[in-house]
Amino acid sequence: MKISSQEEYGLRCLLRLARAEGASLTIPEIAAAEGLSVPYVGKLLAVLRQAGLIDSVRG
Repeated sequence: MKISSQEEYGLRCLLRLARAEGASLTIPEIAAAEGLSVPYVGKLLAVLRQAGLIDSVRG
């Protein structure tokens, strides 16, 4: 099975959040840990939030 790079990065972000065991992570923290840009991680997380896979809190 072949997945796109966007799907791979989205899964990596989900795994990073799961490993945090309920602790809040910021977009810059996830971006730094995964070696991705902050705007790109923001875009990925927006898609995941719209799909109902994650919850987000402003601030």
